[in-house]
Amino acid sequence: MNTDQFMKAMGEIDERYLDISVPAKRPIRRRIFKRIAAASVAAALIVCPLPALTAAGVDPAYDVLYRIAPAAAQTFKPVQRSCTDQGIEMTVISAERSGCEANVYLAMRDLTGTCPEGGWDLNDSYSIRVRRDLAGHCSFSEYDPETHTAYFIVHLETMNGSDLPDGKMTFSVGSMLLGKIRKEGEVEAIDLRSIPYEPETEKHTSIIGGYAYNADALPEAETMRFLIPKAEPICTPVPGFSVLNIGYVDGALHILSKYEDVEHTDTHGHFMLLDENGENVGEPADFGYTYRDAAQRDVYAEQIISVEYEKLPDYTLTGEFVTSQKYIAGNWQVTFPLS
Repeated sequence: MNTDQFMKAMGEIDERYLDISVPAKRPIRRRIFKRIAAASVAAALIVCPLPALTAAGVDPAYDVLYRIAPAAAQTFKPVQRSCTDQGIEMTVISAERSGCEANVYLAMRDLTGTCPEGGWDLNDSYSIRVRRDLAGHCSFSEYDPETHTAYFIVHLETMNGSDLPDGKMTFSVGSMLLGKIRKEGEVEAIDLRSIPYEPETEKHTSIIGGYAYNADALPEAETMRFLIPKAEPICTPVPGFSVLNIGYVDGALHILSKYEDVEHTDTHGHFMLLDENGENVGEPADFGYTYRDAAQRDVYAEQIISVEYEKLPDYTLTGEFVTSQKYIAGNWQVTFPLS
């Protein structure tokens, strides 16, 4: 197919390819906007070829072209090193490639000065688009409280070790978690000398997940007995993370926790039993399960640590807990060449 034929084909894309999908975690207004925009593109394609719309910055047109021909999509995508939405500016500071790898340094600056200080998290909402298949990830680097700026590093590399090709890269973000709180240390509110022995339990059929160091050794959830949540929490290590019950059941220590509004806070945590030498006596035998509340908003997690009941007073209960102070959704996108 020559260039003219390819351009003509791009301009005659069937409307069925314009069903642009949107991540479920984005707010309703964003989903509605995307559908309206897609409909607008469908109408525009009647009189305007798709590559022209892509070059003009019409996002759904770019999405369609990218599905069909990623290299062409990145060629037509205009360079835009900075963008602003929801009072937050995303800027490309540097983008360098060397051999099979590339590193991009990004800044997310709070222009209003109202966002909580602390680490930022892109909430697994980012996407990386390049001319060919690559392996890549984005990680938080640091937060500067004086300039209200969070910095991120995007790392790319070819999967076969070949040199990274020339061309442009598009990086987009749909939501962020701001003001990350991370706490670790002894859980002093829980006394291991007075853990209830064989407390009242219940069964669960709505388990949404489970974990174990050895996945094959994870018991079937239907065979397990679970603690009953108390009306008032025993303690709250970080906002949104509450311990709702603790007890010794079937030869193991059970700790029931509640993570509030997980999708908008990424609240999570993990407990450890340490001996006098600071060694974790629970690994690698501890495991756990998670289930949601009736409203499907909060998550309950029950961690189970196999340990002798008589030895509990000899250990120290510690934990690592994480949550976020603010959730924000928007549409940030930059396109730039890899030099």
